[in-house]
Amino acid sequence: ARRWWRKISDHYKAVVSTQSTGGEEMERAEFNRKWYVRHPDCSEFDEISDSSDSTPVPSDPEPDSDVGFYGEVCDSFKAGYAIQKDIDNVLIEVNASKHAYNISVADQLMHSTRALLELCPEIKEFPKYVKYFGPMFMKLAKDRDSQMVILDEIETWALEKSRVADTQKILHILYNEDVLEESNILEWADSADDDIQTSIDKFIVWLKEAEEESSESD
Repeated sequence: ARRWWRKISDHYKAVVSTQSTGGEEMERAEFNRKWYVRHPDCSEFDEISDSSDSTPVPSDPEPDSDVGFYGEVCDSFKAGYAIQKDIDNVLIEVNASKHAYNISVADQLMHSTRALLELCPEIKEFPKYVKYFGPMFMKLAKDRDSQMVILDEIETWALEKSRVADTQKILHILYNEDVLEESNILEWADSADDDIQTSIDKFIVWLKEAEEESSESD
């Protein structure tokens, strides 16, 4: 399910961008999004046609909770960052969307991590975004399991988006802002994708050396 959801998230953004072009087109685009969600094996959205031989479509397609929640998180993140809204208020919005779509805590964190990564236009801008959103992630990811969700999503995103080279900087920034703990990064790195491991090798060596120095001083 997670793999085809990635395709849906990309299509979702494309569909949303067409909604201001007119009522009829907006209705068709929204319908297509739901039709695709109900048929994850489809490679593309089904176009609605007036021809009599068009493929029958369900009369009442159901909205997908993951797609809807991810879209609202993106909206809350983008709007909040633009005006530097109190981050606690952004978290309130995200939690409200979580309950509205009946999303699990793990999925909330996964989609929030993806939204943060997608929102930042360039890696050089990432420190500013983490400085703003970091306190929220610290509240959402206080334990090992929740931080592993963040790390897994970073890996998935980096491989999908061909951004493996940025992984080391992303991890270093999240570590510096106390979003991710040293022990969790080291544990996760042992089983990460080979390309990811190669890209973060220097950072991992640095973390291990810092850990050893800390142990010796104690």
